[in-house]
Amino acid sequence: MPIYVVGVSNQRVPIPNQALAVSITGSVRGAELDLRTAAEQPVVRPTAHHAVLPRITGEVTIGVRPVGAPRFGPGTVIHLAIAHDNPAEVDPVQVLFDPVDVSGDSALMFAVLRPQGSHIEVAISALADVQLSALGSAARSSARQVIGRGPSQSDGSVLVALDISASMRPWFDDGSAAAATDIVVGVVAAAGIRNVAAALVGAEVTPVVIDAPGGAGSDVAGLADAVRRARPRWSAGARWSRLATGPRIIACADSPASAVRQGFSVIGLSNDRRFDAMGARLPSPRQGQDASDELLVHPQVLDRITAALLRALT
Repeated sequence: MPIYVVGVSNQRVPIPNQALAVSITGSVRGAELDLRTAAEQPVVRPTAHHAVLPRITGEVTIGVRPVGAPRFGPGTVIHLAIAHDNPAEVDPVQVLFDPVDVSGDSALMFAVLRPQGSHIEVAISALADVQLSALGSAARSSARQVIGRGPSQSDGSVLVALDISASMRPWFDDGSAAAATDIVVGVVAAAGIRNVAAALVGAEVTPVVIDAPGGAGSDVAGLADAVRRARPRWSAGARWSRLATGPRIIACADSPASAVRQGFSVIGLSNDRRFDAMGARLPSPRQGQDASDELLVHPQVLDRITAALLRALT
C-alpha cells in the first residue's frame, strides 16, 4: 500500500475511509495528542501519544499540546503519522508528516481529517519551519515564548542594516554582528516573515550576498554566515539616509545616533547597561569566545534581546 509524505510541496492527500491510527513520535515526553472532534466521533486513546479513530463521522483536527508546562521547551521536534488501523493488513496506507519544531508553542494543530464519501482528505495545517542555525532556531523559540507562532507573511520583508564604521570592527571580529543577524532571522521567522536580507552601511550601502543556490536572499539560514565572512571597507561613519525605503529596517550599531533610534528598530552592540532603556542590547562575548556560542549557553541574555526586539518591531 502507498506511503504518502505531506509537507510544503504536497499539503493534502486522499486516503480510503477506514479506521485510522494517529501517533506522534520524537520529543514527546512533554507532549500529548490533542484531538478535536464532534461529540459523536468515537476515539480510543491507549496512550497520550497514540489514538485510534474506529470511524470518521465528521471533521477531526489533530494537534499537540504541552504537558506540565504552558509551552513546549526548546528543541521539541514532533513527528506525526497517520495509518489505517487494520491488524490484518500487512502493509497499510500511511501518511507521514514533515517533523515540526514546536519549541515555544502553547499548542499546535498539525492536520485536519475531512470525510468525503469513500475517502478521507488529510490536509496539513502546520508546515515545517525553515531550517535555521542553532542560534537562529533558539531566537525563534525564544520569540515564540512571547508571541506564539505567527502566520506566514509572504509580502513582509526585513533588512538587517549593519554599521561598518571603523569602531564596529571588534564586533565583527568576535562574531557579534553575525549573531545579531541570526537573532533577527529567528525573531522575524517567529512572526511569520521569511524574506530577510542584510546590508553593510558605511559611506555606501552594500548588500550582503548569500553564497547559496538561487542567489542572494534565497537561504536565510545562511545570512549570518555571509555576514561573518564579509570583509567590510571600514568607514568614518554610516550614511543611514542611503538606505532604500520599503522593508522594515533593523539597524545594528555600537553607538546609534538618536536619529537612527528614531528612524529604525535597533540592536545596540554595547556593554553599557544604560542602553537597555533604548532597545535591544547585545553585549560582547567573553575574551576568546564567539558571540553565537556565548548566547546559546546564556539563554536568559538571548531572551532579553528577543523580547526587546519584539517590542520594537510590534
